[in-house]
Amino acid sequence: MGRMKDLCIEIIEANGGIPEGMTIADAVRMKELEIFEWKQYEREQKKDRIQQYQSQNPGEVAKIEQATKKFTKTYRTTKEERSE
Repeated sequence: MGRMKDLCIEIIEANGGIPEGMTIADAVRMKELEIFEWKQYEREQKKDRIQQYQSQNPGEVAKIEQATKKFTKTYRTTKEERSE
């Protein structure tokens, strides 16, 4: 019980209260990562989801990157440059 109390105190001090929508699973994961600030924890979770998606769908990620490069290349030029 003492470790859970310490964890709650760390989270409350880092965030000014318990973050809205936080679950017990989030608290356990925050303890594992030793990250107690909620926004930093969410960024870490987002990076983990992206890495997991990339490892599961390498072909899709390559297609997205290729389309992004084409899109930015096309829309960086001015309208006059494209009409030439």
